[in-house]
Amino acid sequence: MTPVTLNSSAIQETYSPALSQKAGSQTGSLSGSSVPASGEPPDTLHLSPAALQETALTGRVAADTQNGSLTADQAQQLYTQVSAIHSQIVSDRQADGGKLSPTDAQAIKQSQSQLSQTIYGDAHDGGAPPSDPNASGVSAREAQETGRIALNEKAGNLTSSQGQMLGSQLSSIQQQIAADEQANGGSLSKTDAQAISQLENQFSKQIYETAHGTAAGAA
Repeated sequence: MTPVTLNSSAIQETYSPALSQKAGSQTGSLSGSSVPASGEPPDTLHLSPAALQETALTGRVAADTQNGSLTADQAQQLYTQVSAIHSQIVSDRQADGGKLSPTDAQAIKQSQSQLSQTIYGDAHDGGAPPSDPNASGVSAREAQETGRIALNEKAGNLTSSQGQMLGSQLSSIQQQIAADEQANGGSLSKTDAQAISQLENQFSKQIYETAHGTAAGAA
C-alpha cells in the first residue's frame, strides 16, 4: 500500500487554520504501528516532533474520555493545556522564522512530557506513569489516529457524524487486535500482524481522505 504522507501544508488544516508551518521547519516521521514488524510497512506521517506529540496527547485525552477514565471537565482542562502548548509552538515559530530553535524545541518537549504525565495521572487516579510508555493503556498508534480524528473534527475538517464513524472503525480494529492476541496466547501472529497493519494503513488513509476530500493515495 502507498504510504499516506501529510505534508506541512496539509497538517496545518488538520491542527488549526492559523498554523503556518513553512517548508524549512523541523520535520519528523512516525510509523505509529501497534503491531510488530510484519513486512507490511505502516503508513508514515511526516510531521514535526512537536506536532506528532500534540497529536498523540490529544488522542490520549480523547481515548481516556471515551473509555470513562477522564471526566468531561478533566478532558476540557487537558485540551486547554494542549491548546496552550500549541499556541506557544506557533508563537515560537513565528519569532524564529518559521521553525523552532533548539532551545524552544527542548522547552516544548518538556512541557509536552509534563502534560503527558498529567494525562496519565488524571486518568489513573493520581498514579505515576509507567516506565514503559506502551503500558499506558493506549497504544501509540491508537493515540495517533484518535488524535488525528479529534483535531480534524475540531478544525472543521470532519463533521461530528464523520468523527463518530471513524471512531467506531478504530474501535473495531482495536477489538480485532485484542481478539487475535487472545487467540494466539497474548501476541499477534505474523499473519495477523500483517493483516492488522493493512487495516490500520487503510484506516489512516481513510481519515485523510474523509477530512480533506481528496485521494490521499495519489501522492
